[in-house]
Amino acid sequence: MMFKESPVLLIIFNRPNYTKVVFEALRRAKPSKLYVFADGPRKGNESDINNCKKSREIVQSLDWKCDVKYRFLDENLGCGWGPASAITWAFKEEDRLIILEDDCVPSLPFFNYCNYLLEKFLNDTRIWLISGRNDNTDSKFFKNVDYMFSHYGHSWGWATWKRVWIHFDIEMKSYPDFLKYGGFTNSFFSEREGKLYNQVYERIYKDKTLSSHIWDFQFGYSIISNGGLCIVPAKNLIENIGIEGTHSKGKNKYCNLKSHEDFAIINEPKFVLANRKFDAYHFKNHIYKNLKKRNIIDRIINKILKVIEY
Repeated sequence: MMFKESPVLLIIFNRPNYTKVVFEALRRAKPSKLYVFADGPRKGNESDINNCKKSREIVQSLDWKCDVKYRFLDENLGCGWGPASAITWAFKEEDRLIILEDDCVPSLPFFNYCNYLLEKFLNDTRIWLISGRNDNTDSKFFKNVDYMFSHYGHSWGWATWKRVWIHFDIEMKSYPDFLKYGGFTNSFFSEREGKLYNQVYERIYKDKTLSSHIWDFQFGYSIISNGGLCIVPAKNLIENIGIEGTHSKGKNKYCNLKSHEDFAIINEPKFVLANRKFDAYHFKNHIYKNLKKRNIIDRIINKILKVIEY
């Protein structure tokens, strides 16, 4: 397959051990263009100062031919505004990006997968996110295709276009109007999905402090509220090693999901349509299953707000 190589954005902070692993994966892929964004240490945190310095030293040890741009902050923006600012910064120069955070380790096929699809769907406004994550590797849904379209796409190793990111608003100012049109109940295949999402996002919208801690929920809102679709690979291409940080509570099932090196796009979907059965399965077994315990909304919000190390 012939396709244009896309620039990579790497977002780091204060976890040098993780940064080293992800940077080694980049060294294998040898992207020709790289953006590196480093959030600054938190005020008065001596450990941050030391670990941020170590993380920055790792990404400056680049030893392959590459056009690299660094943006190292002196002050801390947090894990909401930080990644959002990083993506906005890189998109000032690019029309497409492959995006990695310091705990998302890509397999080598991940890059060809993203490069090919970023070129193929460059001007197709139906497609908003290319995910490297698949929690259902080798499931029946991928029997005849190497990727599919879905309403669900995770941002643990992913790619998108500037045409998509311009719609991102971390404050979700359009949310009240979105609700007037039925909100998420008009966006998903089932009423149960819509009701749960309406509950979650109502809380996120009302709590203005959350933009200091999250950005991906707001990005998900921009995709769904504009009718966008996500692409999911037949095999998982990202290993998440993030057992330390704000939104982590030690090793969990997400960290046990390994990435695949034996992947290539051979069989493509014939139609650009979300797979209803896959979406229902993913919602039931991964989204609703993780949120169905009592105090659903408080549980997810408290998890978001629990700051440990990041």
